[in-house]
Amino acid sequence: MKQPVLLLLAATLSTFSASAQWSANSAQNLTIRDVAGTREEVPRISPAPNGGTWVSWFETVATTNYQMRLQLLDVNGRPQLGAAGLLVSNQPQGTATFRYDLKTDNLGNTILAFQDTRTGGTQCVVYKISPTGQQLWGATGIQLLDAAATSGLSPAIGITTGNNVVIGWNASGTASATRGTRAVPLVKLSAAGIPLWTTPLAIEAPARRFSRPSFVAVPGSEDVVVQYVEETGSGLGISTVYAQRYNASGVAVWAAPVRVSDKTIGFAALPEPVADGSGGFYVLLGSGNPANANLGDMYAQRILADGSQPWGTTGTEVLAGTATARIGGVLQYVAARGEVWVVVNELNSNQSTSGFTVQRLSPATGAVQLTTGGVPVQAISAAYYSAQTMRDTGTGLIITYTENTSAVTQTLSATKVDYQAQSAFPTGSGNIMLSSVASEKQDYATLPYTNGHLVTVWADQRVDSGIYAQTIGDNGALGTLLASRGAVAAQPLEISPNPGVAPALRLTLPYPQRLTVQVRDLTGRLVHQQAMPAAGETTVPLDASELTAGVYLVETTVAGQPWRGRWVKP
Repeated sequence: MKQPVLLLLAATLSTFSASAQWSANSAQNLTIRDVAGTREEVPRISPAPNGGTWVSWFETVATTNYQMRLQLLDVNGRPQLGAAGLLVSNQPQGTATFRYDLKTDNLGNTILAFQDTRTGGTQCVVYKISPTGQQLWGATGIQLLDAAATSGLSPAIGITTGNNVVIGWNASGTASATRGTRAVPLVKLSAAGIPLWTTPLAIEAPARRFSRPSFVAVPGSEDVVVQYVEETGSGLGISTVYAQRYNASGVAVWAAPVRVSDKTIGFAALPEPVADGSGGFYVLLGSGNPANANLGDMYAQRILADGSQPWGTTGTEVLAGTATARIGGVLQYVAARGEVWVVVNELNSNQSTSGFTVQRLSPATGAVQLTTGGVPVQAISAAYYSAQTMRDTGTGLIITYTENTSAVTQTLSATKVDYQAQSAFPTGSGNIMLSSVASEKQDYATLPYTNGHLVTVWADQRVDSGIYAQTIGDNGALGTLLASRGAVAAQPLEISPNPGVAPALRLTLPYPQRLTVQVRDLTGRLVHQQAMPAAGETTVPLDASELTAGVYLVETTVAGQPWRGRWVKP
């Protein structure tokens, strides 16, 4: 009697998926938000359930300078939170925007942390929002206050294995006996938004200045590794990168903070750690050339979960020599192959021409594997090619890059290299235009490869200031959709024991991905969802103790292939 309901649900979902909104036209792209006379700025993105995309941005309004908005796109690019997105906060803002953070928790909710002036001075606040747009931590969020500071900026978010949230930010104030003028407060919140560290925790020390936190979760524990920067000297000063591991209670695990590299970085640099899957991380740092301090250079470094440095105290100089300046790049860890890839922007000495080069490193030693000069992908040119993002697809690496059309305008393209650093798109040129509109663009971000495509989002001045997005498939096709490939028959999902109160799912993943499992009742209503990173032969415990006895539909997607099974809970 219930089977027709399931068939109707499947047919409805199939029809819904067919009305895709991703654009196959590089002159159009998908407009996330661009209202004439209103500025939409500083987008951030994070993966959402079922191949979707969370996008946040600041938007100007007359009364508060800026408000924070959020959109959820489904796998086909359709907005799920209304055409204008969800108004997260219209609390008073300053006249300038600052770095903020957006992350997805292990159940697909988004955590959004930024700053506003609701208390008079600038302080940080954090919100938790469900895929249906519910503000799970209240309509005004949770304020992140530090009693020793007069202002707080640039919060960063870490999600622990247990789905708790750790947040750090830049706190400024008057120097005291315990801290200098800048420190990094740290707060841990439960999934319900309850503080878990009763004693305030901060990275601080007398007469020292700390800032720019970022996080790496340690799998199998509640530990997190915090990377941060110490600022020394006067004026713009010198920035040195450190890291420390903290346990579930906020107690430092390593005997002393680890200096990530003996190289220093720029005063405004924000190096992003890339998790190695074992509780450590890789990071790409911009510094000076060892033979010519006037030339920029890029170094890659690895820190293990125990704080050790298998690549030495400096790390690896990604490209050698003094013929070019190396300024900016992206690091990608390809776990399935045990490879570290870096794309680096190379410029001439006066920085009037630019191109980009790839390098492969050994995770064990950091040794370069593509000769000391790497493999050029776009030769240095007056077109001023500049790599913006790089993501692994399981068959190679797609690099998005800009080409200058004037001193201030750019187009956006993509190219792909295989694991031997050779051009891999099935086209004559090897390059695909993502956005052919010549306009001022910035703040590029690309999600991990999932459901057959990559999603790239950026801020674009083609109208006044708006937020745009484009997808590209592993084969270079724009507007790639699951629906465009026709219906994909679901494979039978192994659920055992079945019937069973707490069964497990068994799957084989061809490459690492974030696995989302959904459970629906016989009316098609979503009643349970869980997510986790997974790779290879995977066993996923179905933790749905809140569900009553009955018959349920369990489904997930592996590398674009749906898997589905019926579960009987006695």
